[in-house]
Amino acid sequence: MKYFFNEIMNNNSFWLYFVSTQFPNAFDDVYDTSLCEFISENYEPDEEWIDDFIQYYDGIIDENDGYADNPNYINLTLNNHDFKIEFHAGDTLYFLDGVKIGCTGPHFILETLLFRDFTELLKNVEDVRINLLVMPMLAPEKNNILYINEIVESALSSIGFCEEHIKIIAKMITYGFV
Repeated sequence: MKYFFNEIMNNNSFWLYFVSTQFPNAFDDVYDTSLCEFISENYEPDEEWIDDFIQYYDGIIDENDGYADNPNYINLTLNNHDFKIEFHAGDTLYFLDGVKIGCTGPHFILETLLFRDFTELLKNVEDVRINLLVMPMLAPEKNNILYINEIVESALSSIGFCEEHIKIIAKMITYGFV
């Protein structure tokens, strides 16, 4: 089923799921914890909604390697390009103009969008949360990390993460890029 951004933009369970699963390299060396662990220790997403959204059921990993036959997805038009995120119980796939550019599952393929391509795609986007949807595919250069961190902090603020967690989570995400 196709979801439009306005259908998920204020859904806290979606954002908790997305942020905790789409940055597999996000880690905090001070707290010695992954982003997924940090979020599960500090927040309570609606697990039933998430399972329904990713079409999880007991056995899907064994039966279909975690892939749904008709996955839920978000489709965005970004600067005249079609950007699609497909959600499965065992993987999340990213497409640009119909071509798979990466995934965040167990055999993740990340950092496929150069920073200049990322900024070009998102140059007319008004809602900073959309940046966060594209960010798992970003391949930033070290000199872009501070800017990326600002984008992440701004997006997390507009999603509604606790103020004391925003800098920690943003640092974890940007740490995963380095």
